[in-house]
Amino acid sequence: MRLNVEQRRIIENKPNGHILVRGVAGSGKTTVAVHKIPFLLRNYCYEKDDKVLVVTYNKSLINYVKYIYSEIEKYQEEEQLTLGLLNGDNKDKLDIKTIDSIMYWYFMLYMRYNKTEKLSVAKQDESNNALIEAITQVKKKHEDVHALNIKNLVFIKEEICWIKSCNYINIEEYQSVDRLGRTASNNGDSPQKLRKNSKVREAIFEVMLQYNENLKKDKLVDFQDIALMALKQAEVKVEKQYTHIIVDETQDLTRVQLEFIKKLSLNKSYSSMLFVADTAQSIYPQAWLVKGRSFTSVGLDMKGKSTSLSKNYRTTTQIAQAAYSLIENDTNIVEDDNFVKPSLIDKQGVYPVYRGCKNKVKEAEYVVDIINNGLKDKYSYKDIAIISKLKNQLKEIKSYLEKNNILYKELSSNEELDFKDDSVKLLTMHSIKGLEFKVVMIIGLNDKCIPLRSVANEFDDSEMVESRDRKLLYVGMTRATEQLFLTSDGTPSKFIKEISYRYLRVNQNSSFRRLHRIDIDEYLFSDKILDVYSNEEITRQWIINELMITYGYPKELIDVEYKVNIGSQGGLVDIVVYIYKNKAKIPFIFIETKRWGVGVERAVPQLQSYMSNCNTVKYGIATDGNELVIIDGDFEDIDDIPMFNGNMIPASIETYEYVDLSHGRSHEFMRDSANEREIIVEDNDMESSVIGLPVFNEIAAGAPILINNDIQGAFYLPKEWIKSPNETFILKIKGDSMIKANINNGDLVVIKQQATAINGEIVAVDIDGNATLKRIMVMGSNLILVPENDAYEPIMLPAEEVRIIGIATGIVKYKN
Repeated sequence: MRLNVEQRRIIENKPNGHILVRGVAGSGKTTVAVHKIPFLLRNYCYEKDDKVLVVTYNKSLINYVKYIYSEIEKYQEEEQLTLGLLNGDNKDKLDIKTIDSIMYWYFMLYMRYNKTEKLSVAKQDESNNALIEAITQVKKKHEDVHALNIKNLVFIKEEICWIKSCNYINIEEYQSVDRLGRTASNNGDSPQKLRKNSKVREAIFEVMLQYNENLKKDKLVDFQDIALMALKQAEVKVEKQYTHIIVDETQDLTRVQLEFIKKLSLNKSYSSMLFVADTAQSIYPQAWLVKGRSFTSVGLDMKGKSTSLSKNYRTTTQIAQAAYSLIENDTNIVEDDNFVKPSLIDKQGVYPVYRGCKNKVKEAEYVVDIINNGLKDKYSYKDIAIISKLKNQLKEIKSYLEKNNILYKELSSNEELDFKDDSVKLLTMHSIKGLEFKVVMIIGLNDKCIPLRSVANEFDDSEMVESRDRKLLYVGMTRATEQLFLTSDGTPSKFIKEISYRYLRVNQNSSFRRLHRIDIDEYLFSDKILDVYSNEEITRQWIINELMITYGYPKELIDVEYKVNIGSQGGLVDIVVYIYKNKAKIPFIFIETKRWGVGVERAVPQLQSYMSNCNTVKYGIATDGNELVIIDGDFEDIDDIPMFNGNMIPASIETYEYVDLSHGRSHEFMRDSANEREIIVEDNDMESSVIGLPVFNEIAAGAPILINNDIQGAFYLPKEWIKSPNETFILKIKGDSMIKANINNGDLVVIKQQATAINGEIVAVDIDGNATLKRIMVMGSNLILVPENDAYEPIMLPAEEVRIIGIATGIVKYKN
């Protein structure tokens, strides 16, 4: 329940009319909004008629908000911060409701006060039939408008929903308004679409009027009619007003909904309206606050009244990097005035995994295998969510979960989530909005599904349709707090390629990044390759690149087309990785590659056959660039191959640099890897007397992660460099947030244990059991943990929430 200074400031600000909190996914927008509730109840509900309303977008968010609020109540009661607050009277002052439930109640009041016939909500087939009949009727008058065709039913229905949601009740208003996404594309060569003052708009408006009549004849209304009638009723009489209104997921609201919420506000000197929004998560076509349209359009001037939350506290750095790489080049998103560019925080984890599957059966088998063999030991079922773009994509998964006795529950956006129910949750991307799970598996990322091409037509701006689906996938990705899996069956979505390969992995526990093309001019070993243009060569060059870039193997230890004797016939191993042992160069890893998507069924036995005839080979890899199997010398499946290290080359002498932070100088020294106690310092040919410092693996130079309490061994340094050896230890760094301070990923930082530090010192600190390395600055009663990398944001926390472990006195850097 810990809040940072930025969040506290928003919560504890004195109410002063309307305010906008813009924030990235996972920045704590909803948490801030919910923490605002007890603050308002305690301090700004003086009078009997003062009330607080929290508006959520759907029912699944209702339970989430209530869950957070109950945790706050519990925490505050334990801390005795709410004496006299949470009594019956105060609880009566709080309403947490969906926007639809409030508007439906006003719709019922509208019928009662206007003494209209009882109207029912049209089912989908009833609505479609009324619309088809309307199109047919109006087509007789507008035969030259080819848009009036049953094949355009989805488009026309969506346009009518938009007209009603914007409250354009007369033809003149609709004809003159800018239709964002359905006017002209950004390409100057594209034809105009729904032009202003056009026959197409006139015909569609008449279809809407006829559609309304057809519904009315059967005593039916659609959801947009309900909203319009609710607004009309609120304009006449507001039954229940609120001193304070908090609106979550504002970016998804229609103009009618925003106008309606304004009517519920009780105007007092201390009244407030808090709007929480993230335009990067705006996924509904009827949403009002899109690019080019601001709060001013609904009479709310947010100039000087908005604040931003740019840090994603929900997901790991790795998931955040992958998600942002998907949207960073979408101008419809990043050029929106209300867009907030995400800032990285140091929360190290694992990169998302992508797996392309041949069909739905293979995809379902993969999902079940990951749950049973990769997740079950670490996570409960309730920690896992499986999501898809369309509801019917979950059908195949459900049957496989049942066959494997995996408990699951399918949820809709109108269903409240039980957080204590220990089952895997199945949801659509729309339904998971606003929720979070430790593990998210996004299935069905197929070419024809997302972006959904069947919806796009000649009247839609295809870029806008793609942008909306891109945001939808972004929403799904940012629901994961620890692990994210992406799958497709058949041809993958174009969005998979848009996610940078640097941030996607092939397997859960290996470091191989997603397949990516290497420029043919940069192919290695071209002189030994029979056909450099083959599809198989794409996979081989990718693996070679990964061995060098990700695993650190030098080119000199890699070769291709390695000959192996198999009986009377010889074979050629696609890739061999060597190491040196007893000064002899020996094969260490064999790799068999196939063209993308063909699978590894044939490659694995071939690999095993080659390995059987070379007893120095300890590891084997079979891959088609999508599937990747790693085996050991006994042909057992394992997670990964070893990273390259100095022991794999003949020289036993290792060179290091010791950077003495206390005295501003550095020393180069050498040690014998066969005897790590033997150290020779440059400019001093004498062997130094050494002290062994315990090494802990690892601390994040990035987001806080747990220090592993298991000692990873000892590292020996000259005694004269270490002032207090009994109070000194070494931490291995993971991350890049301190690179400007010459502290890089993999470096060893010498830490002197002490509980205090002065401004500007580099410190290891503990935050709620997590440790991180940063430069420390004191600001009043707060501490600022400053990274040395512009890609990361400083962390500001109250001093009492930070425990200083020690200060950095030196850095050990491997130089070989």
